[in-house]
Amino acid sequence: MRIPTHSELAQSVRSLSFNEWLALLLVLAPAILEVAYIRFFGVNVVSWDQWDFVPYIEKMFQHNLSLSELFSQHNDHRLFFPRIVMLALAYISNYNNLYEMYFSSALTFLALALIFSMYKSDFGTSAKMLMAFIPVSFLMFNLKQYGNILWGFQLQVYMSVIGFIISIYLLDRSYKFNIKFLLAVFGGILASYSFANGLAVWPAGLFFILISGKEKIMAAFWSFFGLMTATLYFINWVRPVSNPSTFFILEHPLKGLLYFACNIGSPLGLIIPVASGIGLILIAILFIEVIILAKCDLVAKNAKWLSFILFSLLSSFAMAVFRSGFGIQQALVSRYITITSLAIIGIYLLALSIYNMNSKNKMHRSMMAIILIILFFGLTSGYMYGLIEGPSFSVSRMDDAYHLKTYRLQPDNNLAGLYPDPKIVRQRAPILERYGLNVFAEGYDNMNSSNDLLTDRFYNMHNINNTIQQSVSRYKIMLRGVNKLFV
Repeated sequence: MRIPTHSELAQSVRSLSFNEWLALLLVLAPAILEVAYIRFFGVNVVSWDQWDFVPYIEKMFQHNLSLSELFSQHNDHRLFFPRIVMLALAYISNYNNLYEMYFSSALTFLALALIFSMYKSDFGTSAKMLMAFIPVSFLMFNLKQYGNILWGFQLQVYMSVIGFIISIYLLDRSYKFNIKFLLAVFGGILASYSFANGLAVWPAGLFFILISGKEKIMAAFWSFFGLMTATLYFINWVRPVSNPSTFFILEHPLKGLLYFACNIGSPLGLIIPVASGIGLILIAILFIEVIILAKCDLVAKNAKWLSFILFSLLSSFAMAVFRSGFGIQQALVSRYITITSLAIIGIYLLALSIYNMNSKNKMHRSMMAIILIILFFGLTSGYMYGLIEGPSFSVSRMDDAYHLKTYRLQPDNNLAGLYPDPKIVRQRAPILERYGLNVFAEGYDNMNSSNDLLTDRFYNMHNINNTIQQSVSRYKIMLRGVNKLFV
């Protein structure tokens, strides 16, 4: 493939119309907003599960870290690849957690670029189609997932998602057993050993290979690698004792179904009835889409978007089985949105494909209108939610940073904000202090003192948030009452 010259690139940039420039700016806007979001609200402090990672850092500095330890289980997950990345970032940054946050944001941008490349092959790059891609970008960078954006440890979720997208991207471009196929397999391994939900890459990838008409040998080898990956995953795997019973969904099937629907709609709904309603509507639309695609013999052409949906739905189903015992409210947790957004992206792009096929068909137009309305109001509420929660989350983490910096003087109840067991903080904080990491890094105090105005802004925004919450307290009480009806 010929690489375009500088003059050719400049000419192509100059040839963009105003509408194309506007669409491109709107596509990039959510990514820029997320970087600013991290800049304003990200706080460098070790929190919760990151304390379980501190011993790995100590062993790295002592040159005493083994592969088996990197592969060891954390809750339900095998965090092999995330641990390697976090160790590298910790080494070069003195374990500044902001590096992890920006790394996650970079992975999201890479994922968006890969999705756009697949999108371009289906829809082209006209101004109209660039405009149609805007919702995908807003879904990928949805601020409702603030818990992932502002907690560096959650790069595991982003690594799992990018692994899946790499797999589908390369499988789409591979027509035989070749290097692209092997790289797609590596994407599946990356997804699986980054986050437990990533194991869904194997059935989703097999589904893609089969319905897109790839060679049967690809399906056979994909199944083999998937089986080997899953087998290795579950060797010496122990079910976390804190997890609810897996029989809960059998004993309470309606609650399990509600959890499933709520999790599907969670990127666009703030409360259980709204999220579950959106989830059920999206499932209904998906059912109609599949029927239309099958009748028009367009299933193979849209295999990649169907695999996005399958990957996400399998993840939502697994969470309903293993997490619904925690309560339906848990389906709305922001850290799942990074994965569940993929189903909404797939459903939206299927609707766009059907609409482009025959835009005059009333059903096609109605289906597209319903999805766009849901996306508009859902994303608006999600971004507002993230902007409200960001300052509060940041102030809480700033308090944690101060408590960690002065941990010897702090009572246990203050250290409990860093980790449920304050003893762990007292045992492991000296490790960070010894190696000059995180809040104990050289220049940390100077960095904070130079940001007094920014710190004041955090507290001012927190006060504004409290004022807003007080002014709508009755509304929030009503919402909590509605939620309780479904819990």
